[in-house]
Formats: sequence, structure tokens, C-alpha cells
Amino acid sequence: MRALVVGYGSIARRHLDNLRALDAAREYIVLRPSGRPDAAPADLRFVLNVDEALASKPDVAVVASPSAAHVESLVPLLQAGVPCYVEKPAVTTSADLGRLRSLMSGGSLPVTLMGCNLRFLPVLRHLRELVREGAIGTPVRATFQTGQWLPDWRPGRDYRATYSAQARAGGGVILDLIHEIDAARWMFGEFDELRALRGRFSKLELDVEDTAGLLLGRKGGPLVSIGLDYVARPPVRRYEIFGDEGTLCLDVPAKRLTLAKAGAGEALVSDAPSSFEVAGTYRAAMQEFLTAVRGGGTTSQDLLDGLESTALALRAKDA
Repeated sequence: MRALVVGYGSIARRHLDNLRALDAAREYIVLRPSGRPDAAPADLRFVLNVDEALASKPDVAVVASPSAAHVESLVPLLQAGVPCYVEKPAVTTSADLGRLRSLMSGGSLPVTLMGCNLRFLPVLRHLRELVREGAIGTPVRATFQTGQWLPDWRPGRDYRATYSAQARAGGGVILDLIHEIDAARWMFGEFDELRALRGRFSKLELDVEDTAGLLLGRKGGPLVSIGLDYVARPPVRRYEIFGDEGTLCLDVPAKRLTLAKAGAGEALVSDAPSSFEVAGTYRAAMQEFLTAVRGGGTTSQDLLDGLESTALALRAKDA
């Protein structure tokens, strides 16, 4: 198998490491317009544009360039029938969203997987199962909160030079932290109503929002609030789901999932470290993608599904 990776930032290199660990390919090609960096491993072949990439006839592609640039390579790759693993968010503008939707409604497409890797976090899957099994009765309200001090995200790099801090690259917390928006859809289904506020309130040097609050509603509930920021210290990722028979609380940094019910108090459902290992979700997602490609199957979140989370995030940015 010949694997193409679009981009050579930290997430692209993580995907390359996982491809190697899964023994997924015998040849690795990297699409990077600026060419090969000095420290690149010898087994990588670098190309400068998508035409050169397609000429190499890749069997699979991982699109992990800055978010705003995804569509430049993703469209020709899909048109050529190349299976694509696409980092989140798939696109960063409504125009590009419409372009991809139009392309994908036009007929047969290759295998795709949207890189919302938290769907592969074992404890989040457990939380979803508990909700769907009725462990807290009917969910009526939920909160999804996440944040982290942006300069701490990528040690050794100036945060101002990262895509997170730049509007032209698709940065800002709403698109960058789309995992919580996706988790809400995955947990409860589609939402009919949306209200949102966003802004740049910290001293961080950005030209995008560093804070956002979303309120999502759907017929029959629940009412979901989502809080996102680039400033929380220590990092926060906490989900609470309130039902008419109990409450579930997931605290990822604390490695705790609890269930509280009337008359029974709070019980620890899970604190197994392996259930909270975010690093393993990237490899699990890649494994599912490769299995679908080899077996001619589908993935648990194809690009069409991923675009729905992207559309919701774009609505929030415009709200």
C-alpha cells in the first residue's frame, strides 16, 4: 500500500507514526508545498502539489494540512477515488462546505473517515452507551466544557504561528475544538436550534475567538450548552448529562466517570487509565479507516457525517 499524507505539522507526523505502527504501507509520500524539511526521515518522499501527489497513485490519503487548506487537496483526491482520512474540521467556510456537499452528492465515493478521534475514546463510548441504555432516564440537559491554555498546546512552538491563532488558517475555538460539538451530535442526534456567543477576551495575541458559548436545542430535548476556550489552566474537558432519574459526569483530565442517582448517591463507573487515553484514539481511528479500505466497508463517521458537525460549528461562528 502507498500512503499519502497531506501536511507535515504535528498532527500529520502523528498520523505517519500510526501508519508505520500499523504496518499500513510500504511507501510514504508527503505533500508539503515548502518541500522536505532538513530533519525529515529518509523513508519519506516529498511532493510539492496535489498533481504530483496524484501522479504517485496513492492507495490511501490522510489530509492533515491546516484546516483552511483541506479542500485544496481533498476535492481532487476524492474525485480521483482515493480513500481519505480527513482531520477535523473538514472545511472552515460555508462556501467550501457547499462545495464538498455538492461533490459528495454526485455519486459513488471512496471510503472516508472524519478525524473526530474522541469518538474512539473508550470512556466516552461508555458514557454514550449509558445514556442510550437509560441509565439516567430521559436526558433533559447537558453541558460539554473544554479548554486549555493555548501556549501550552504545542511545547516549543510560538502559539501565534499556529493555525489555532489565525483566522486565515481556520483557527478559533469553535472550529478548533469541534470535538464537543461533534460529541453532542453523536450523543443525542441533530439539533434544530442554536444560539451562540463568541469573542476574544484574553490577552492572547490572536485574530480569532478565544472563548465561545453555544446553546443547542432539539425537539424532545435535551438542552445542551457547550463552553470552549483557549485559556483554561489546568486543562478542562468535562461533560455532565442530567436526566430525570440521575446524572452522569465525565471528567477526562481527572480520569473519572460517575453516575449519581436519587437515593443511591454517586458511584464511580470508570477510572481505568486506559479508558481515558486520548493518544490511543488516533491509532484506533486509523485502524478502522484502514480496515474499511482493505475490506471494502464503511467507517463509523464518514465525511458526510463529519460535515454535519462542521456545518453546526459554522452556524455557531455566524450566529
